[in-house]
Amino acid sequence: MSTPSRRFGYKFSGYFMEYGPIEADSLDAAKAEIRQRLSVSRLPLGLQVWDLAERPLTRWRVDAAS
Repeated sequence: MSTPSRRFGYKFSGYFMEYGPIEADSLDAAKAEIRQRLSVSRLPLGLQVWDLAERPLTRWRVDAAS
């Protein structure tokens, strides 16, 4: 089993808090991990997900959603 090669962050629309990092091989895999963490079948409307290599977390970093 290989180690995920990329790290992603996510943020809910209208909120300042940013969450991450999510380690995954692709954006789709990161979204699947976020759905699992949030215990939902569909991601909330307006959820923003990005590669941390392009833009690091900048606001109130939270390692895991509760």
